[in-house]
Amino acid sequence: MPYQKEIIAQQYECDIHDEWPVGAILRHVQQVSTDHCDAEGLTADRFQETGTAFLLAKLALEYVHPIAAGSHLRLVTEPAVPQRAVYRRFTTITDEAGREVCRVDARWVLIDVKQRHILRAHPEALAFPFSEEANRTLDLSIPRSAELQSTGEYTAAYSRTDRNGHLNNACYADLVCDVLPPEVLCKRSICRMAISYHEELRLGETMELFLGQTGKDTYYICGKKRGRRCFEASVTLGEREKEES
Repeated sequence: MPYQKEIIAQQYECDIHDEWPVGAILRHVQQVSTDHCDAEGLTADRFQETGTAFLLAKLALEYVHPIAAGSHLRLVTEPAVPQRAVYRRFTTITDEAGREVCRVDARWVLIDVKQRHILRAHPEALAFPFSEEANRTLDLSIPRSAELQSTGEYTAAYSRTDRNGHLNNACYADLVCDVLPPEVLCKRSICRMAISYHEELRLGETMELFLGQTGKDTYYICGKKRGRRCFEASVTLGEREKEES
């Protein structure tokens, strides 16, 4: 069953263009997903009792129209029946006129917190009303660049880690934007981003960030810890949309 909520895009969440950046979008997508779980009784306490947690494996986001500060938005999220231990949740964001401005396809896995392995079936205590009808998907592909340049290191700071003790998934979108040349993002807009999460970056751990270009308007970003990829991302840029006054 889908779940929805209405919110207002706050100015303090916005970027240099006074618009929601991808990181802000993903934070609210994460929150509406949590709200849905809470509404169905899958609270933080329930996950603690079962020794489980959901971890984000990959996602794709399509940013259709700018989301300006003050926008009245409706978020609708719908989880599909899990397939091969993968839990898919599709979220759409529409504006006050009912226009779809953003969509996110997220793929989650349920893990045993102590053993740190993926559970093929969820405990009975985590029963959830998954939708049989949810069938929307986005392109999750991440083309890799043959040539990469190091853009420095990043250490998972206290303010960016979540209750699982690692860098929050939405923060990776912030890192991706920070790695892209600022003069590019000042003139262009992100219309697609895909992120694949390979290995968590725990509080105090450091990874090296790399940037490459896979096309005229597409970039590849990854972070490596001890030579292993922590995450990979693909970003597609488009022309900035001029909103009607």
